[in-house]
Amino acid sequence: MAKYSIVYSTGDPAGAGASKHLIEVLKAKPRKCPGPLECYFADEVVIAGFNVDVVNMEFLDETPDPEAEAIIVLSKHRAESGRKTLSVHHTGNPTGRAWGGEPYKLSTSYPALSKALLTSYAKTAREQGLEEYHVTLEATHHGPTRPFKPIVFIEIGSTEKEWTDERARIAMALAVAEAISKKTPECNPTTGIGGTHYPEKFTKIHLEEMETCLGHIISRHQIDEGVPDHVIRQAIEKTHPQKAQKIIIEKKSLKSEQRKKLEETAKQVKTEIEYR
Repeated sequence: MAKYSIVYSTGDPAGAGASKHLIEVLKAKPRKCPGPLECYFADEVVIAGFNVDVVNMEFLDETPDPEAEAIIVLSKHRAESGRKTLSVHHTGNPTGRAWGGEPYKLSTSYPALSKALLTSYAKTAREQGLEEYHVTLEATHHGPTRPFKPIVFIEIGSTEKEWTDERARIAMALAVAEAISKKTPECNPTTGIGGTHYPEKFTKIHLEEMETCLGHIISRHQIDEGVPDHVIRQAIEKTHPQKAQKIIIEKKSLKSEQRKKLEETAKQVKTEIEYR
């Protein structure tokens, strides 16, 4: 089993609730750690709860385990639409608006781990009878941005009712336990550009195309708002364990001048573009 730091905010009903089930599933034992309020170890996994909002956890390289290879964050997802979601995404702020972390900065994505988590989440959601929930990727949209280690969020959305749904919490815990118990899938790291915040096309690719796994996804709304060239480069280059091998662009969602600019950036960093 790879070494993972699995973290949550103690004030988050979704993340903290799911952590209890994960601790039980992994038979994790309490142990003192520098920083978190709660800390448990199981094999090479540490599960820790902090009294900090997850979007502001800029310290995860150092604690709870500086030796961890990657970070998984258990979290709630809030949306005004109230859409019932079970989601996975990477972190960062592609535009000048920052919700935790720094503007125009992305963290390191881990496409293969994201693929494993989303695939397992879809499976455990079926097992828990969560047909009313939409299993989906999300576009990259909030912090933390500082962790150098690859980091992936797994979430329950979008209201208090869903955050306290015990079936959803169990599904999250079982999805994480299953994903970390296996070797991450062999797939080509890919950056996604275009589509909505809940990108149906990229979610379908992530779940169904074995050879492709998505890292950072930048939505068409973010592109319209203004994503600088250096952020596009980050989306390609800040990908574990190697830079994105290609960019998949949802062609119909972008204007021709936007596509041309992306083609120029891809050429500069020697990354293939594929239109879908």
